[in-house]
Amino acid sequence: MAYTLSREAFQQELHGQRTDLFTLRGAGGLQVAVSNYGARLVQVAVPDGQGGLVDVALGYDSLQGYLDGQLSMGAFIGRWAGRLRGGKLHLPGGCTLQLPTNSGPHHHHGGPQGSRFQVFGVTEVQPDAMVLTHTFRTEDDAVPGTVRLTLYLQVTPDNALHMEWMAEVADAATVFNPTGHAFFNLAGAGSTLGHTLQVPASRYVPLAPDVCPTGVVEPVQGTPFDFRQPRSVADATATQHEQLARAGGLDHYLVLDDASPVSVPPSATPGLRLAAQLADPASGRAMQVWSTAPGVQVYAGHGLKGDPARDLGRGPGQGTWLWQPGDGICLEPMEYPDAPNHLAFPVRWWLPGDVVRGSIVYRFTGP
Repeated sequence: MAYTLSREAFQQELHGQRTDLFTLRGAGGLQVAVSNYGARLVQVAVPDGQGGLVDVALGYDSLQGYLDGQLSMGAFIGRWAGRLRGGKLHLPGGCTLQLPTNSGPHHHHGGPQGSRFQVFGVTEVQPDAMVLTHTFRTEDDAVPGTVRLTLYLQVTPDNALHMEWMAEVADAATVFNPTGHAFFNLAGAGSTLGHTLQVPASRYVPLAPDVCPTGVVEPVQGTPFDFRQPRSVADATATQHEQLARAGGLDHYLVLDDASPVSVPPSATPGLRLAAQLADPASGRAMQVWSTAPGVQVYAGHGLKGDPARDLGRGPGQGTWLWQPGDGICLEPMEYPDAPNHLAFPVRWWLPGDVVRGSIVYRFTGP
């Protein structure tokens, strides 16, 4: 049974703005709770086949949990997802900017003032949909260009959560690479190591010792990153491989193949392609991730360490759950990591007046 959240536990004045919790309900039974603090997916509750709901996304039961806990838990990440090595941003023409760092020497997930730490505006709320807004400013992350983001969230009758964005570039050329950072567990509790994952990707981005990209792509054949056929997370992470040791576990970017998907999900945004399929054989639940991005970061949750200060989250029923490594898995569609700093990686600089559009769809089926 899904945890019953208290809206009041998410209502607070933060950075001079009001935080709140909103629950979207779809005709198919999917229920999604969203906080405007970081545009976070607080709860994703899917029908359990017996008239109830089960949480399939890790989360806390109050705003304070998100302030004290895992920094990216459930958040909308921007303006640049992933790391920028050494906090450097190489500009067209050869100049280099120094950005604020927040993960050792690196600028990570938008830096210390990224969108995951911001209170989004809420401009519209309907029973199954809402609209949030945020402005990315140079004074927050040192990246040139103001970007005005409009984020649309909708729960559809086919038990899918659509996350679509429109970002308007205002005053200087800029980069923009957002993603969603929900931790999923289709069993509702316990480990995700028994989940099976399939990603249509024949290449991946290896990491250097500083856990930033080496700047090349390599084939997944014969590596722990070959998910072209369904493979358990346990099977992949049990492999002795230098890349797993460098990252501390499975936390790598897979480059999606160019082949078009066989089908598209109902009510889909044009340009979407299948990025990943996750399944829990024990419960029969499955999730498809569709995206407009060229690849997906697969993170198997080794940063969940059973630390009561950060990892004591919402559990089944009204209980708590001390998250252990592998209790959640993140599937983060995004642009190539650290792309502005690698000539071989595709990156687009958006000009004033440009409008950036993108989408992620999480679609749930079973049991």
